[in-house]
Amino acid sequence: MTGRVLFFPWAWGGGAAYTGRCLVLAAELAAAGAEVAFADCGVTAMVREAGFPVLDSGPDAPRPPARHPTPPYLPFADVERVFAVAATFHRIERVRRRLAADARLIEEFRPTAVVIDMYPTAALAARAAGVPVVSLADADFVTPRANGWMPWSTVAPRDLLPHPSSLPVWDEVSRGLGLGPVARAEHLLWGDVTLVSSDPGLEPLDGPPHRGTPHYVGPMYWNPPAAAPEPPRTDRPRVYVTIGSGGNVARRALQNVLDACAERPWTVYVSSGFAFEGGLVVPDNAVVAGFTGLDAPLAWADVVVSHGGSATVLAALLHGKPSVVMPFMSEQELNGRQLAEATGAGVLLRTSATTPRGRLAFTDRTSGPADGPYVPTEDIRRGVEDVLADPRYTERAAEWGARLRARREAADLVGLVRSAVAPTAGVRR
Repeated sequence: MTGRVLFFPWAWGGGAAYTGRCLVLAAELAAAGAEVAFADCGVTAMVREAGFPVLDSGPDAPRPPARHPTPPYLPFADVERVFAVAATFHRIERVRRRLAADARLIEEFRPTAVVIDMYPTAALAARAAGVPVVSLADADFVTPRANGWMPWSTVAPRDLLPHPSSLPVWDEVSRGLGLGPVARAEHLLWGDVTLVSSDPGLEPLDGPPHRGTPHYVGPMYWNPPAAAPEPPRTDRPRVYVTIGSGGNVARRALQNVLDACAERPWTVYVSSGFAFEGGLVVPDNAVVAGFTGLDAPLAWADVVVSHGGSATVLAALLHGKPSVVMPFMSEQELNGRQLAEATGAGVLLRTSATTPRGRLAFTDRTSGPADGPYVPTEDIRRGVEDVLADPRYTERAAEWGARLRARREAADLVGLVRSAVAPTAGVRR
């Protein structure tokens, strides 16, 4: 494929999975002959390690902070709350500054297509410039259902996170660009072609597309070219642990996981992410590595303990490995409910419920109603023991793995991007 493709991955709140998904597509496009570049809005260390150029958005463009304090659980009920709370895009001046930076990059790079992963300002800038948009998405990014990230909630999204709404801002900005009204924040994330990195049997859209055509393409995740330390050789049950890319919440939760695994007859291999702060007490049966990628440790593991990130749980299923999920936010809990418990391919250690007054109540799988901010060590230990003891978890993961591999192998990512660019694509701009 000839042409130039500019990527805009989301990075507020971490973003390694979004950047990684973009890198998968970027590598295929580059191999097919396209010129590829990334805006500096994602995890740029990953982009540079993969060998792609990073374009500077300029000093005035809003960017995610290098480190941001977060509570033990974030109840984002839908993408609008993510835009408003994580990126403070309820402030119109911030949206306009990011939009101006994105528009400048598009004007200078002159792409034949723009690829977004949960990045609304780049989608608006591209459409205003007449450039086709390809969207990489989880199904819950674009679902029309209410409380798309938290469908078990019984209250309005702003009852849980009462920041001002970003929707009036998106509507005003879109109208100002001549692109018409914005009725829902999810509509911003529909591309002329939308690639959903899952399977419809796992994550249905629950409604018609807002724009263009959605295509389920199977899991998309990135493995770093630099090799991480190899998982340990062992004859004991193998537990792979990956709970995000650092920060105080992840460190405390990871210590609970390590404590749960201590003195158990298992071998434990831990991905500590990109920006992990140390200070861990590591038991003798555990090895802590850096950013390990997913394929090698998943091929090694018997069970995966994770935060429930979409890329991680789907990759575990792809490899036929069951999951033990301990979520730090609502979308991760949704992944645990849909991709682990509903499939029978794992367990979810903590669930949330909403009260009529907009409060959250948590219940741990083993110990019941939760008082503490983190899943207790005994619940973690019991979850791993239960999954290791029951082969049906692995059998069900293997069944879904076969389906996901078939879907991923059948996906023509380059052809799908080409269809967005082709004049005969038949999509609305």
